[in-house]
Amino acid sequence: MNTLALERRITKTLAPTVSIGNEKLIALDGITKIYLTEEIETHALSGVHLKIQPGEFMLISGPSGCGKSTLLSIIGLLDGPTDGSYHLGGREVSGLSLDQRANIRNQEIGFIFQSFNLIGDLSVYENVELPLAYRGLKPSERKTMVLEALEKVDMIHRKSHLPNQLSGGQQQRVAVARAMAGKPKILLADEPTGNLDSKNGMLVMDMLKQLNENGATICMVTHDERYAKFARRVVHLFDGKIVDETTNNQAHN
Repeated sequence: MNTLALERRITKTLAPTVSIGNEKLIALDGITKIYLTEEIETHALSGVHLKIQPGEFMLISGPSGCGKSTLLSIIGLLDGPTDGSYHLGGREVSGLSLDQRANIRNQEIGFIFQSFNLIGDLSVYENVELPLAYRGLKPSERKTMVLEALEKVDMIHRKSHLPNQLSGGQQQRVAVARAMAGKPKILLADEPTGNLDSKNGMLVMDMLKQLNENGATICMVTHDERYAKFARRVVHLFDGKIVDETTNNQAHN
């Protein structure tokens, strides 16, 4: 896709600028999420209270189906709670419009998913560039940011390749570059090592550690206890409730 086509794709999607503050970055109070169908009522989250401070590396751990991904989706403004309050940068999220939420996701929050979520018909360069284009940045600005991000994950030599020409570990590195290119205040990672072997999994964790040391607030979901050593705090979720919380004073030392 050339630059003109990319510009046309985003022209109608730019949202009004909204920023979040740093004080009390994330504060969840009594968050509940219920999914309703004709036959069943599923309680994904039940009265979750959680605060995340700027610069934290927090890990949400627990078995499959305990509500980890649902909690991360609410934090990332991809979903909303059924009940409870969520303050992001001191502002109640329920008062934000859909456009404002989209803008915050694009400007302030980076996402890394287990399935990479790269766009198959875009090159590595274009996949990393796309979120920056949604910000309305000039091509020259985007180029600098994209190349810097790809350099950090050692993927600049693959910038013209398509996702299906990369290994799983390489695709996840591109996904990390895409998430970090815009220097988000918050980085949300949902099982980012789930589809990787142990070696590539540790490479991704080392990248996240470096991003955190450079100031990013990271909240990561995983069921793999091996990665707890990277986080300063581990929140244990079970049946939609926080049942335990541990602090790792040795993290990043």
